[in-house]
Amino acid sequence: MDEKEIKTENEEVKTDTEKEDKPVKKTGGEKPKKPMSRKMKHSLISAGICVFVAAAVVLVNIIAFTLTSKYSVLTADITQKASFELTDTSVKLAKSIKKNTEITFLSEKNAYTNIDPYCKQTAFIAEELEKNSDGSISVKYTDIVKTPSLAKKYSDTELSSTDIVVSCGDKHKVLKATDIFNFGYYADTYGYITSSKAEQMLDTAIITVNNEQVTNVIIINDNTSEDYSYFKETLSSNGYTVTEASLAETDISDDTDMLVAYAPKKDYSEEITKKISNFLYNDGKYGKTFLYLSESGDFESPNIDKLLAEYSLEVEHALVFETNISKIDTKSNNPYDGIICGYYSDLYTENLKSEDSFVITGYSRPVYRMDENSSTPLLVLSASSGECPFSLRDEDWDISEYVTGKECVLAQGTKGEGDAVSTVVASGSYNIFAGNYYGSVYANQEYLSTMLDKLCGCDTERVSVAEKVITEYDINIDRNLAVTLGFLVYAVIPLAILAAGFTMYMMRRHR
Repeated sequence: MDEKEIKTENEEVKTDTEKEDKPVKKTGGEKPKKPMSRKMKHSLISAGICVFVAAAVVLVNIIAFTLTSKYSVLTADITQKASFELTDTSVKLAKSIKKNTEITFLSEKNAYTNIDPYCKQTAFIAEELEKNSDGSISVKYTDIVKTPSLAKKYSDTELSSTDIVVSCGDKHKVLKATDIFNFGYYADTYGYITSSKAEQMLDTAIITVNNEQVTNVIIINDNTSEDYSYFKETLSSNGYTVTEASLAETDISDDTDMLVAYAPKKDYSEEITKKISNFLYNDGKYGKTFLYLSESGDFESPNIDKLLAEYSLEVEHALVFETNISKIDTKSNNPYDGIICGYYSDLYTENLKSEDSFVITGYSRPVYRMDENSSTPLLVLSASSGECPFSLRDEDWDISEYVTGKECVLAQGTKGEGDAVSTVVASGSYNIFAGNYYGSVYANQEYLSTMLDKLCGCDTERVSVAEKVITEYDINIDRNLAVTLGFLVYAVIPLAILAAGFTMYMMRRHR
């Protein structure tokens, strides 16, 4: 083959190849799809991973919230002072309740919890009691404005939207904001919450409505000089059935367990003291209690004195004082007021929060025991205490000359034999049961409620839970949300980021 033929053959091959490479122009139909670039593929994969991670975070959030809502053991309180955490006492109580018990907030949940952080804490505590109760305790939120039937159902109490009703069967207890919270005041007008008693009060209300025992108390309103509404509400909240009566006009019913004389400002008549004496004697069966809370002022009371003397007790015509400043509450600086009492024995001390918990009293008269065999001191002052006779109050006198030591301000006397015993308890001051003393950080509530329960034969279990304070440094979230956020921040999100990074690395490595 000559050179000319070879050249012609090569040109023909080239021409055929060029024809094959040259795109054929179509006259109709769809245009050909362009292949997806690597950049777009990576973008779509990255977006898919982001969507997957976000979906995983949401899913884990839902699972964590569901689990922590159902199982309280999976929750954790991260507030500074465990403000949202139930005490072991409350957990034990919730588990012990067998009857169906309802805790009803008279507001919608958001409306109530948005009032104040303490309200949110209260709602959370109620829900924690529900979770730990094995189904016997339930929490409801009902707008009282939209449900007027509630006002009719609980017509014995004027209800408001901040109230909480704890009920079991036919028994109920209404908790007011003043029952649940301690308040401070600016210039005696604007009030603010200083601490919460929510856990204590909810526990007490649950116990009260589940208690089948009835203890009847009559407060004698003859010659009363002070407002005893707080004392009455305190007894009611502890499960006592409390009524008021004038013994000058009515007799004492046979089912009465305790009589209370609250700060009488003058002597009772012979007729009244005779009724009290007969009540205590109880036709020889005894088994009754009389609580005498003295007025701090001086007045002649021969009939009351005679009644107390039957039980070897006497309230003297003087005021006790304390010269040791460490035995006086720091807010007082008054030798007659805010005096810290010591316990003469361990009688009635079993429910104290700690060994360092003490009762406080103020403007108290000394209680003298005529017979040590039939009367017992309960609360005494320190060795640096004394008594100032009323006759010297308006004169110059040397306080050091009247230091007697171990002044008694609360004592009891008994009559009867064996289990058939009536008891008279004499307090040198009604203040020991007054709101600013009984509701204080001191142990008045624990000690005195235990005393009355035992004297009245009330076998209701009492609980004691410390008041809780939410500080400005506390994180205002509940435990469910706290544990969920912690789980997400410390586990789910870091793992998701690592997984996404590793996936991207492997994809780029093998591209």
